[in-house]
Amino acid sequence: MLASYGFIFRLGVQGMLLKNRFVTSVAVVALASVIGAAGVAQAQTTADTTTAPAPPKKPKSDSSEVEGLVITGSRIKQTNYNSADPITQITQQQATLTGAIDTAQILQLSSVANNNVQINNNFTGYVVTGGPGVNTLSLRGLGAQRTLILIDGQRMGPAGVGGTVGPVDLNTIPISIIDHVDIDNTGASSIYGSDAVAGVVNIITKKNMDGGDLKITGNPSQQGGGEEYDVQGSWGKTFDRGYVTTGFDVYVQEALKNGQRDYLNCARDIATVPGTNTSADIIDPSTGQPKCNNLFLSPGIEDVGDGLLYRPEKGGVPSGYDYDGGALDVPGFQAVGINNNTLAGSGLPTLTPAQTRASESIVPYAPPQFAQADAVSPVSRYTFTLNGGFDLTPHAQLYGSFLFNERKSEQVGVSQFFGADLNPVQNPGFVEALPVLAQLSFDSQTVNYYRTVVGVKGDLPSFGGLLNNWTYDVYGQAAIDQGSYTTTYNPTDRVNAVLDADYDGGNPAGGALGCDARFLNANDHAACVPFNVYQAVANGGFTPQQQAFLYQQATGHTSYDHYYIEPTATGDVFKLPAGMVKAAIGGEFRWESLDDTPPAAFVAQNAYNLSTTGITKGSESSQEVYGELQIPVLADFPLVKRFDITVSGRYSNYSNYGSNGTYKVGIDWQVTDWLTFRGTHGTAFRAPELYEQYLADQSSFLGQLSIDPCINYGTTNISANVKKNCAAAGLPANYAGGGESAEILQGGGAGLKPETSINNTIGIVFQPKWFGLNLKAAVTYYDYDIKNQISNFGAANILYQCYNSNTYPNNPFCQLFTRTPYVAGSPAGTTGGITTVNDDFVNIAEEVDQGLDWETTYVANLPRDFKLTIDANMAWTFYTKTTLLNGLVNNYLGQVGQPAFNGNVNFRLDHGPWTFNYYLYMVGPQSDNDFVASQDTNYYDTGETVDLNHKVPFYTTSDISVQRRFDKFIVTAGVKNVYDTPPPYYSAEGFQYREGVVPLASQFDLVGRSFFVSLEKKF
Repeated sequence: MLASYGFIFRLGVQGMLLKNRFVTSVAVVALASVIGAAGVAQAQTTADTTTAPAPPKKPKSDSSEVEGLVITGSRIKQTNYNSADPITQITQQQATLTGAIDTAQILQLSSVANNNVQINNNFTGYVVTGGPGVNTLSLRGLGAQRTLILIDGQRMGPAGVGGTVGPVDLNTIPISIIDHVDIDNTGASSIYGSDAVAGVVNIITKKNMDGGDLKITGNPSQQGGGEEYDVQGSWGKTFDRGYVTTGFDVYVQEALKNGQRDYLNCARDIATVPGTNTSADIIDPSTGQPKCNNLFLSPGIEDVGDGLLYRPEKGGVPSGYDYDGGALDVPGFQAVGINNNTLAGSGLPTLTPAQTRASESIVPYAPPQFAQADAVSPVSRYTFTLNGGFDLTPHAQLYGSFLFNERKSEQVGVSQFFGADLNPVQNPGFVEALPVLAQLSFDSQTVNYYRTVVGVKGDLPSFGGLLNNWTYDVYGQAAIDQGSYTTTYNPTDRVNAVLDADYDGGNPAGGALGCDARFLNANDHAACVPFNVYQAVANGGFTPQQQAFLYQQATGHTSYDHYYIEPTATGDVFKLPAGMVKAAIGGEFRWESLDDTPPAAFVAQNAYNLSTTGITKGSESSQEVYGELQIPVLADFPLVKRFDITVSGRYSNYSNYGSNGTYKVGIDWQVTDWLTFRGTHGTAFRAPELYEQYLADQSSFLGQLSIDPCINYGTTNISANVKKNCAAAGLPANYAGGGESAEILQGGGAGLKPETSINNTIGIVFQPKWFGLNLKAAVTYYDYDIKNQISNFGAANILYQCYNSNTYPNNPFCQLFTRTPYVAGSPAGTTGGITTVNDDFVNIAEEVDQGLDWETTYVANLPRDFKLTIDANMAWTFYTKTTLLNGLVNNYLGQVGQPAFNGNVNFRLDHGPWTFNYYLYMVGPQSDNDFVASQDTNYYDTGETVDLNHKVPFYTTSDISVQRRFDKFIVTAGVKNVYDTPPPYYSAEGFQYREGVVPLASQFDLVGRSFFVSLEKKF
């Protein structure tokens, strides 16, 4: 966790406070009219489409065209599921048989998403876009903000908390409403608009209900922790002229604590003797097991004046551990982690490797609080849905839908309190002490999401022989996100009070007591609590009174409003020899606003050692028109059973940056009944998110060494330009750095342009029916090239770009940071340092992504009425790179969390009312050895060389289940992760963050073997 590094970078990000009265009134008026109308109607049948429920059926025209449906990736009604776009489909039945009861699980572990880390409930304590507790989806690993999510073809609104709300939160989509999910694996901005860069996910909801359904699912784990439970119910009724459906869903996921799994509770080094599997880890003398390095020095003291570490004196040391009578100890504290570097100049004897190991073995790196922190944070969700429709005339239908979702999430983490040597009255003898203590932190979020859709759809009149079979759909949507977020923090004024930040001897009583009320803010009326930071370290923590004084909770509020109106029409244009030319036209008129007010203490910069921020507020409107044309070019020729071309285009105008256009061309060439070639070429775009434009500056801190290229530039392997410009800045060649950390300011970027991309796919569909064979295989190659990517350039990149330029100091990057003048002869670390860096969002990068998807379905009818179905989905990423403005190329393909291969195979055997299912989940091998060393040649300064494991092997888990269907009752039971396969182990000093010994990556199962049972009753 980031707290391991001494700071808690938690950006409270919270859901949106909206105009409740407006939302409620829209929902009530629209849906009451729908339901009331439906109540006086009698029985109607609707078609299963990807938009809202279908309008009433009309008589077939003379052309004998079959009534159409709209498939994902197109606005045109089709008579079949043929498409130039590769579409991946996931059904509710598949999810049930694999024990998935959460929408995020279904989507994030799909092969088109699992090639990169997805944000889920494993990211306790980390800053994520959308705020704590959010679950998002990033197709192809291109980012959640580049994946468009729809419900029944209609755009979802964002949800989350804090100043970075932008992506759709999968928590707002209960699994109970899903019939199936279509994933269009191509860029589709010309069809759906902004954000459809990596692809489109279309949630197709259940329809045509006539009766009720109640389903209860439990998924307890074998070892405890991470349990899931879901209760869902729905009821529907169809009438002659209308329908109504309603439902609810209650989902609960329990926390998985670090202490509930050995691989999470002990962050051992996983070092081995070179060339062997023999552990070389430091051994903890209190357990006889490899030492756990969970959190830095807690409780303990770092004397930054002489580089020594100390733990509270406990007496007794391992044999061979002798420092000449404890000459380095301080009264009440024992020097630990001693090595020959820290002994240099002390006059004490040098240590053997065994003595160095013994000293390192008792450094306090495993506070008991770590076991109580969340590895998987808990969440509960409550969802209510209501849908209805009424036939106003035989050719027009009024319809509406309403969804309310409440998410309550919380995270228990471990924060670290870093004191300071500011009170000489209390100091027992340290040169410059930094006391360190661990403490649990508690964050929570409540997010309420409202979504209302009201529309009218139906048939348009024909115009002679042209424009037949046209239908229209005009609807409006209001999606409102409102929420609050609470976070734990140390008030800076109280920390200063207990540490006597400006102690000058003028208040000796305050110094002795360790709390000086002069430092408290004028509006802070709390009574000072006596405090001795050294005694607190010696005691292993704070007293209840001290904890109550130093630890506070504050709440922020966020609202995101998302409104739009979309009219569409689709139908036949004219007939060619090969078939009917079809078209679709439409427009989209959208308005969005974001308003985040962080806790007052964070706005006032009164949150000690935490990022601070201001109020984020902004809005945007857009107007778009689009059209699509499907042209049947040839049909029933040799080697051309069917050849169709689809073209589409969209013009978009955004109030904040201007206008742009996108297009797409698709080819669908069916050679024979069993062979089809297909391909697409087009452009896509992503408008800057509101948070990327308006995010208030958020401050955090980075050390000088991590950002300043001028440190020791005379002896480092760095460009001649950098050396010349660092000298021009007045810095000596042996400049050692400026001491205190630099403040990094990150906020919205002015004048951002939209991201643009060129997307290409080419594929083959093979579906032979020879000799009764029932096989379908689809292979698709994809190539994405995204330009003007919006991101933070990074503080280190900003400084390097400035000092490596030929136009220093007039290069624009040189205006983004400040440096104090260097004074020759001044003590090291006191002058010349970087003070602030402005790292706002900018258009800085180009990303290229190439790969191959393979999907296969095989169905075989076996003897004795058995039926075997095999579904396989595989994805290979061949190439991915990101190029920054300065020419720096990042290629992380194959690193841990970004596997070059992932896939799944599902085997299903049906026999009458019985179904047996086996699901195999696969993730390819990954390695960080190109980014970090695979050996430590001076392990803890012992002089020993050890091997480190920064690779993970091919990883698989297996799920099994059995289902029995009765007349109106369905029972499903199964086991997830049958073999209880643990996540792969990953060594310290790696490229990835770890939780225990597990890399922080969403592809690996942290819970282990679990058992699920689902009971479903229809009535």
